Amino acid sequence: MVSKSAIAPVSLLDELQSTLAHGTVARRVETLRRVTDLFINGAVDYSDEQVGLFDDVFQCLIDHIETSARTLLANRLAPIETAPPLTIRALAFDDVIEVAGPVLSQSARLDDKTLIENARSKSQAHLMAISTRKVLSGAVTDVLVQRGNDAVVQSTVNNPGAEFTERGFTRLVNRAEGDDNLSTCVGLRPNIPRHLYLKLVAKASDAVRKRLEAANPQQTKEITTAVQEAKRRGRSDSRAVTRDTAIAHALVKSLYED
Repeated sequence: MVSKSAIAPVSLLDELQSTLAHGTVARRVETLRRVTDLFINGAVDYSDEQVGLFDDVFQCLIDHIETSARTLLANRLAPIETAPPLTIRALAFDDVIEVAGPVLSQSARLDDKTLIENARSKSQAHLMAISTRKVLSGAVTDVLVQRGNDAVVQSTVNNPGAEFTERGFTRLVNRAEGDDNLSTCVGLRPNIPRHLYLKLVAKASDAVRKRLEAANPQQTKEITTAVQEAKRRGRSDSRAVTRDTAIAHALVKSLYED
């Protein structure tokens, strides 16, 4: 026996055609509300084919409704794991952040490929929404760290569910120079590679070092060693520059005389 909920989306298609052809904006919004209610009430039980049917209906409707209605739809569909995938994608790439934000920050339907595409092409507000997701892979954070502004980078670093590749950590360490707050947050990330941690500490201010020492007392000796090593290398590099410069001058003089 075919359930009433399984038949309902099909019957709505006929009504949808009439609504789009002759209906007012208010009627379109009401149709969207009814379709959304119908989907949410049976989302757990729908087959992939039925979800695909809802996808078709939603996409027809969101092209003909105002921003406030799209925003409401995004907020209602974002937490649902089985939400229609093409509709979720369309909402995620909406230029209006009130529409895209809920989906980018919550929807499990968005895979890494889609998130990376979005992060590479959309606004800083879109990147900020992505940075708040419960889980972020290193591939996604690479783009956020590379393209994001200071606020996006800080939000990403503060996200306990974010992972970072070594390339991402390298960019973070470079960006953190001169920024005490970011330096501290990066230094406190549990998986930062040791050599990058020491590089961060060597360049950090005394205030940052004290915060890191307070958070990780067992690393106090390592921090001190890193600072001393940085100073030693600085003096060594300075002498090397002076020596190399003298050799270069002598070579130029010799060539000139010849």
